[in-house]
Amino acid sequence: MTVVEAQRRVYREGDPDMPEEFHTLLVRMLTHHLENSTNPHYTALLNKLWDRCMTLCPTERLKTTFAKLMAQEVEHGVITARILDGLGVGPVDAPIKQYLFHLPIDTFCDLAYFNGLGDRVGCYIGETWEGVPYEPLLSVAERLHKDEVFHATFGLSNLKRICATPEGLAEANEKIHIWWPAALDMFGRSDSDFSDAYVRWGLRTKNNEDLRREYIADTRPMLEALGITVPADTANRRYL
Repeated sequence: MTVVEAQRRVYREGDPDMPEEFHTLLVRMLTHHLENSTNPHYTALLNKLWDRCMTLCPTERLKTTFAKLMAQEVEHGVITARILDGLGVGPVDAPIKQYLFHLPIDTFCDLAYFNGLGDRVGCYIGETWEGVPYEPLLSVAERLHKDEVFHATFGLSNLKRICATPEGLAEANEKIHIWWPAALDMFGRSDSDFSDAYVRWGLRTKNNEDLRREYIADTRPMLEALGITVPADTANRRYL
């Protein structure tokens, strides 16, 4: 089998013909993926988010939507763990590297940015697996993507609610300087060798920088439409 043929195949769990490079990259991508129910750091994050959702939610009615969102986050972690198990990988104990997940969530505005910007990154890089050539991941890709779109849309809807008052808009304009660079940095370094390797094997459709550009082009106008002044894309960034 040629390299081109290997890269065009859709592999199944336990496939003896799976190339070693593909297996290594797939395992790396999924073990670095945040959502993993075997990772105690992800469990701690879910506990923190559940508390923030129930504590900061401004209306009782919205709590049911947050509960649905959190249930999906739990399920996403179970799905990742199950796929890794099929690849021969057991429990993962890895600290969460993306600093966006360590930012304080002190107000409903912070929570809206967490979902509206942080979860929105998942629509581009974390769950863009519709064409991935591994059947267990391919079979859940569309559903996972729809969930992430729901999370991001809900976050932006909450941000719109916040920006409807002068006080809320002022807070959103202040905190955009924290959340915007953190969201952009979630895509990783532009010069990442692994990013290009993922594209070569079909694990992603675009590399880090191309996905970040697409995210900016789509998301900046949405924020500006709410009256938010979005800072320069290079301001306060840690990873370029």
